[in-house]
Amino acid sequence: MKKFKEIFEGNNNAFGQMVIQQGITEKGKQKSKAFIKREAVTDSLWEEHLKGSSIALGIIPINEKNVCKWGCIDVDDYNVDHEKVMQDIKANNFPLVTFRSKSGGAHLFLFCDTFISAGLLQSKLIYMSEVLGFKGSEIFPKQTEILADRGDVGNFLNLPYHGGVRGLRYALTDKKEAIQLEDFYDLYDRMVQTETQIDELKVKVVKVIDKDAFKDGPPCLNTLAEEGFGEGSRNNSLFNIALYHKKANFDDWEKDVHTSNEKYMDPPLSYKEVNDLINSIGKRGYDKYKCKDQPLCGVCKAAKCRTKKFGVGFDEEQMAELKDLQKYNSSPCTWMLTVGGKRVELKTEQLVNPTLFHIAMAEQANMIVPVLKQSDWREVFLTPLFAGEVTEIQPLESLNPDTELRQLLLQYTMNRTRTTKIEELVNGKCYVNVDDNKAIFQMSSFLNFLKKNSWDMDKKTTGKLLMRSDLYHSEVRPVIKTKEGDRKPRCIQVSLGEFEEGAVQMETTYNEQPF
Repeated sequence: MKKFKEIFEGNNNAFGQMVIQQGITEKGKQKSKAFIKREAVTDSLWEEHLKGSSIALGIIPINEKNVCKWGCIDVDDYNVDHEKVMQDIKANNFPLVTFRSKSGGAHLFLFCDTFISAGLLQSKLIYMSEVLGFKGSEIFPKQTEILADRGDVGNFLNLPYHGGVRGLRYALTDKKEAIQLEDFYDLYDRMVQTETQIDELKVKVVKVIDKDAFKDGPPCLNTLAEEGFGEGSRNNSLFNIALYHKKANFDDWEKDVHTSNEKYMDPPLSYKEVNDLINSIGKRGYDKYKCKDQPLCGVCKAAKCRTKKFGVGFDEEQMAELKDLQKYNSSPCTWMLTVGGKRVELKTEQLVNPTLFHIAMAEQANMIVPVLKQSDWREVFLTPLFAGEVTEIQPLESLNPDTELRQLLLQYTMNRTRTTKIEELVNGKCYVNVDDNKAIFQMSSFLNFLKKNSWDMDKKTTGKLLMRSDLYHSEVRPVIKTKEGDRKPRCIQVSLGEFEEGAVQMETTYNEQPF
């Protein structure tokens, strides 16, 4: 266990789990839901993982210092040829170790003997994935920088050897046979890299073919034409190229498809394969690009594509890339999102409203993004984000609004403005009944106190949080006699808990100057 822990060490203060749910995804994968627990990664969790006696352990490779010891290319293709992948890795002299994933795909790990920059590790893995024909595959670490002070933790990957080789997650030999855990340790010792070795890793530069091959067409096709279409993606690539030619030059589109096949596919598809594809498109009247399939999805620029004459149609400027959405189960919940490579924290209303999102980007990331129509924002960006994996994370207790409001409530009822005379309620003071440990106050006075202590939630939200607090008792209307007659102010009554008079002393953090 000690060796395994050293190899796959990451964030020690949080870990992930995948809970199996009923149903099958569109890709034929068992449905599941990802959770991140904000708890220490204990030795017992590592031991239980290797024994297979618990849910598989998911480790977050990036820690609060934005460094990693390992990274991974997640090849989410259940029909992947593991043997060919390993041959390609060897041919390119890449220091990658091939693992079988539980679903039958491949996890290509890069190991380092010490913690190094997450950015350096990620960049090398991205380049290697492109050379191997897996452009657009998930790369771990997903982030190069996390907002640790705001509770951000990054994304986790389920580790191999859950229950040994019985768990179907294991390193592979050249003949696709399972490597036992003890033998994997020997393989690791041979393959692990130093920081210098990773930094100096040479990656084959893809030949530039044509920067504007598909004029006024989808940007993804031009990007792929520039960087090269992977052998494993030729059929999908040529299908989308054919749709472009059909839109751009209907009279000679079939001829153009054959030309593009010879020019961009390496090796080209056979004449019969191309003809079959052309006939299929012509007979069935296809007119929609396969934007969600590889290799297009890996280089998709949806908003920009909609500006192109032969794209998917949409007159808006390009939006920065949005990815790695995470939900923090605070109350109200908050969201972490990577926008154009920068990590931002959003309220729900900022996430779902394009105008508020625009403002948040300017404030947090010094980034100007286009303000889209609500329908376009939902269709082009939000729906794909939520269709992907949204990890739910336990919030830091110190950042939980429920906890913060409770502390401020106790502070309010214990500060020097409290009174033991109920008639002082009309003067905005908090009445405390020491005998039954109850406090009564007007909501307007409490809201003024909260504002002075940097509380930024509105009256309605604050009221909901207050009502579900364990200190909340009831709404009351005490009768207060004044010279002008009886007054019945609407008040909130809360319990103070088991406090003795003078046992709690708190001071407010604000300067008592009027606003």
